[in-house]
Amino acid sequence: MEDVDLKARIEATLGTVTASDLAAHLRRDAVLEVDGSVDLVACALAIAKDDAARVSAWLTAGVLKRLEPAQRDAWLAASERRWRACVVQPFVLAQDMA
Repeated sequence: MEDVDLKARIEATLGTVTASDLAAHLRRDAVLEVDGSVDLVACALAIAKDDAARVSAWLTAGVLKRLEPAQRDAWLAASERRWRACVVQPFVLAQDMA
C-alpha cells in the first residue's frame, strides 16, 4: 500500500511546465532530465524509494541526468518549450514533450 500512496503523491505533482515554471529550480541546479524512453513516474518512484541500482543504471546510460550549465541556460531561454514534470524533493524531474 505504501508504494500506491507514494505513486499517487508523485502523480499529483505531475503536469506540463514551461521554462518560467522551472526557472527557480534550474537556477538551484535541482532539475533532472529524464529521457523519453523512461517512464517519468517510474523514475520518480525509484528516486523517492532510493532504488540506487535503477537510478545508477539510468545515470550510467545517460537517460537520467543533471543539466550542464549551458543546457540550463538554453532551457531558461526556451520560453515556448514544454516539459512534462513531477516533483521528488529536492528535485524536479522533467521530460521534453517535443
